[in-house]
Amino acid sequence: MSTQRHDTGAANLDSEPCSHEEGAQIPGATPHESSQDQKQLELTVVPSNIDRSASMRSTEDGAQNGGDVGDDDDTHSISGQRNTMTSKQLRIAIPALSVCLFVSFIDQTSVSTATPAIAGDLNTGTATSWIGTSFLIASTAFQLINGRLSDIFGRKGLLLLCLALLALGDLGCGFAQTAPQLFVLRAIAGIGGGGVNSLVMIIVSDITTLQNRGKYQGWLGAVIALGNGIGPFLGGAVVQGGSWRWVFWMMPIMTLPTVAVLIFFLPLKHTSSQTMEKIRKIDYGGIVLNIASTLLLLVPLSGGGVTYAWSSPFFVGATVAGAVLTFMFFIYEWKFASLPIMPLRLYRAPHCWALYLQSFLTGLAYFGNFFYLPIYFQSILRYSPLVSGALILPIIITTSFASIASGQYMSRVGNYMHCILAGFVLWTLGNGLTLLFSRTTGLAVLIVVLIVEGAGIGLTLQPTLVGMYANSRTEDRAVTTGLRNFIRTIGGAFGLVVSGVILSNTLRKGLVQESYMSNSLLTELTSSTYALDALNLSSDQKNQILDVYMLGLRYIFVFYLVCSGLSLLLTVWVGNTTLKAPKPVEDEETGTSNGDQSIPPTPDISKEAIQTDGIPVANEKGSMQETESNNEYRS
Repeated sequence: MSTQRHDTGAANLDSEPCSHEEGAQIPGATPHESSQDQKQLELTVVPSNIDRSASMRSTEDGAQNGGDVGDDDDTHSISGQRNTMTSKQLRIAIPALSVCLFVSFIDQTSVSTATPAIAGDLNTGTATSWIGTSFLIASTAFQLINGRLSDIFGRKGLLLLCLALLALGDLGCGFAQTAPQLFVLRAIAGIGGGGVNSLVMIIVSDITTLQNRGKYQGWLGAVIALGNGIGPFLGGAVVQGGSWRWVFWMMPIMTLPTVAVLIFFLPLKHTSSQTMEKIRKIDYGGIVLNIASTLLLLVPLSGGGVTYAWSSPFFVGATVAGAVLTFMFFIYEWKFASLPIMPLRLYRAPHCWALYLQSFLTGLAYFGNFFYLPIYFQSILRYSPLVSGALILPIIITTSFASIASGQYMSRVGNYMHCILAGFVLWTLGNGLTLLFSRTTGLAVLIVVLIVEGAGIGLTLQPTLVGMYANSRTEDRAVTTGLRNFIRTIGGAFGLVVSGVILSNTLRKGLVQESYMSNSLLTELTSSTYALDALNLSSDQKNQILDVYMLGLRYIFVFYLVCSGLSLLLTVWVGNTTLKAPKPVEDEETGTSNGDQSIPPTPDISKEAIQTDGIPVANEKGSMQETESNNEYRS
């Protein structure tokens, strides 16, 4: 009997937070976050009747810190996936998860240098941009869904499914014989890639504490930067040494060892329930409205001015329908969804509205920068694609080091706002310095400006996510990560559209009156000036085109400066929530540990009032002691 009760006590240690842990809350974090992150610090078990009262207080506090209880309280849906790992376990889990993220971003960026070969082989014509756009749109459409589905069905299983979709989609792309086949298969890979990006960050938040989470999120930011930087080189090397099809075939090869490590060495917790019960929890209405609205907005915007005319019936009809469905999606999530994929309380969490808005503005500038900087290097400075890829390295390397440094700073100092503030100051400065770029800018100036900009990017990308975690409820981590990635990717799509419109309008305004300029040439110049070499134009005419092109790019850089400047202004509202837990101070009179005076002290319980049988209990002064049977059990 004694042994049986000890097993029960051990189970409680793994699953239930204790009353003493509530007393050491992290300011700004939720009671759920504080109690679970401090579980490793104290070995305290209280009777079940106290656990229930503590749970009730936690629910009430959670409502105050992120939403109302009742319909908004979907804590019951979270399948017990909090699983703080030891340092030894993290040394296996973090590298495996980093490889997943690295493969996903390599897949996105390596295709860019292979695009000319793919376009020539499959004759994609004006639809060439859909090689990348199909991946981006599919990835964006499923960002919100992955977070909530991982709550219901488990992180590990869904991550493995997304890796399988990524690998199978890329494997199929390698065998594609027509452009439509390639686009569809890239979309399948995009669903998997978007899921991998979100789920890796969600899992890292599950297996780390609030105090050391910033450090590991910083490592993930470095991995993302490396994937963005190495991808184009890797794709170019594969195309030059063989066939573009190997750009896709190498992805499954890189994925398989990672899958094996995840299966055997990533022990994630997940409380299982019946299949039908899980299926009933899915927010079908929200999923349909989210996917439909995203597709109807991004498809016409991505092809606007090139594939579809801005005034065409398809463009106008699709964008209007997408806007209406977006409004309906918000109403449905607010009023009708029992377990929404995007709980509206996420926007009401302290400081999170500013962090979400920063994520949107970051997407506008971040994705656009990586698209238009190579265009500037190649079209204006006339560097080769290989040299253009090398010129991106200063921003990539600096971003990686700054991301790691921000993680270490947050882990040691326990503050995310300092990194966000310094990051947006540097990013705004870097974007401002890009206004110095011209047709004759030297290599040294380019490198210095890109280093400043890369430092700003590295100090902001992951700290904003850590700030969201610190100010939202524990059970909302998955949907918070999905919403943040969704907003940032949507921002990236809009940023590319706005940048393209700026460049197109500048070229049209400056060149349309010239006799040698046609509408088809203007459209082609929006993506590259390489067509100039094949035209019978004089030197003065080429210089005129390049001058107007540089003016358009400068306007784009001004747009990015405005985005980073607004993000810097929003730093005033991102909060300064600490990431460190205060050390409990023992009250000399009562002997109790009070980490937060606002939390009622644990009720005074004598050990005669409960049956202990070996479980540590509170004595008359609130301190912990072991019973004799526990000592006997140990001996």
